[in-house]
Amino acid sequence: MRTGWVRKVPCLPSWKSTLPAVLFILVQLGCVTHREKPYHFSRFAMGTVIEYTIMALDKDHARAAMLKAHREIERVEGLFSEEDSTSEIYRFNHSREGIYTNEEVINCVLGALDYQKKTNGAFDISTKPVLDLYRFQLDDPVPPTDAIIHTALANIGTDKLKVSYNDKQPSWWLGKAAEEAGLAMGGFVKGYAVDRAIEVLKENHIRNGIINAGGDLFCLGRKSGHSWKVGVRHPRQAGSIPIVLTLSNLAAATSGDYQRYFIFEGERYHHILDPQTGKPARKAQSATVVAKTTAEADAWATALFISGPD
Repeated sequence: MRTGWVRKVPCLPSWKSTLPAVLFILVQLGCVTHREKPYHFSRFAMGTVIEYTIMALDKDHARAAMLKAHREIERVEGLFSEEDSTSEIYRFNHSREGIYTNEEVINCVLGALDYQKKTNGAFDISTKPVLDLYRFQLDDPVPPTDAIIHTALANIGTDKLKVSYNDKQPSWWLGKAAEEAGLAMGGFVKGYAVDRAIEVLKENHIRNGIINAGGDLFCLGRKSGHSWKVGVRHPRQAGSIPIVLTLSNLAAATSGDYQRYFIFEGERYHHILDPQTGKPARKAQSATVVAKTTAEADAWATALFISGPD
């Protein structure tokens, strides 16, 4: 057995919700000098607009590849959505002791738990019991009291989760020590979905392009012989781009306190919680990470936002 935000702003209460602010802005590089041309598409999934820039010889090829990549994102969403009653994570969150599930789900959970160790607990997929206390979807949300937070904190942590393999079934068991325990996988799975979609583009002979899922993006190849340039938006100054990244076959992700939040008595309450306190992290306004995979960038952006610049 193996174990292993009173002023309301647009918010993102779940994957099936309103659109988040765009975290990255593509910086145009000028005229296309190669035979490939950029084709732009947008679709909706995982609570955000998925933007596709596909370099191809014709639009039909670009569109066909994009549609296959987007279907892959929708497939991943179907496994990990916290709102879809048919998803594996929904079933787990609403179970008493856990569920038998498939290897892909287990691998993602174990991958996320590995980042929890690497970040000394700053990145934590088990914070759902506390995160659910912040009713971002309400017209006039109010932050939970310290006492309520303290009670919910007792149900988070890796010690509340158990992964094992049943040789007799054979199947994977994703268990929990308390019925109230649950998983919020959005900080890892959105990046994972982008990575899977990039693999689908490659399989369909797309060598150059970008998939941007609301700030989690991967830059595949190059554009007309040049690396892609991506602008990182300022967390407080709309339209300002203080940083431009130059990327080729690399991912980038930004975590910020300006996506999903409410203001209560002059204080900003956002969705990126410090697992130690159960309250919004206050050491940063945004954090951007460049990495080899989007899942890795996604997890580290969350962790470094919580940990702060020191």
